Amino acid sequence: MSSRRELRLKKQRKTIGDGNMKNFYDDDVKEEKTTQKATQSNDDLPVKWKEALAQIDYGIDVESSTIYMFGDITDGTLYDFMLRVRAILHMRDESKKEEPINIIINSDGGDVYEALGMIDYLQSLNVKVNTICRGRAMSAAALLLCSGTGVRGASKNSTIMFHEMSSGIYGKSSDMKANVQHMEKLEEILVTIMSQNSNKNDEFWKDKTIKDYYLSPEEALQLGVIDTIIEPKFTRG
Repeated sequence: MSSRRELRLKKQRKTIGDGNMKNFYDDDVKEEKTTQKATQSNDDLPVKWKEALAQIDYGIDVESSTIYMFGDITDGTLYDFMLRVRAILHMRDESKKEEPINIIINSDGGDVYEALGMIDYLQSLNVKVNTICRGRAMSAAALLLCSGTGVRGASKNSTIMFHEMSSGIYGKSSDMKANVQHMEKLEEILVTIMSQNSNKNDEFWKDKTIKDYYLSPEEALQLGVIDTIIEPKFTRG
């Protein structure tokens, strides 16, 4: 029996068209040769991008190559993220095709599987991906922030938080044991991501993330979690 997730994804894929799905999931991105620019009207867009844009009601600025990731990371966030990246890569002006993509993050985190999929995807692209925290990047969102392949930044008063996984495990004893083993493997993956994208080792992150580990931008910069702090252009007095 299909899960709700599978049924929903099938429905989403149907709206794009089965014949076009390879284009959306092909990581070897090549810009389409076209004389149309990013300022073109929707009437001039290929049919597949009209259908894609119909599903993107917010969270994308093609002109500045920016994706806004606000709210929780939930079932389907990876799909939406990939769709927005593909839209930018195919629709922006050809003169900007080598420029980085910017991801603005303001999120409490959420589904670790979705977040890991997003990290894998952004790290497979041929262009750099800048990750910028505006507000907060916590839990899975903090992993996304530190995994950017370009410049990783945070605005001056942002909050960043890492912690170990949490899960409600129930069911048969054998299933519970299998779930615990799986969680332990996932935890190793998360610790590796944190250590590879900072100047601290695995043991540091294992110790610090036993409980919620909150960081100011200054502390995150010292740990190598981000590369720069975005200072305000205006200060009073």
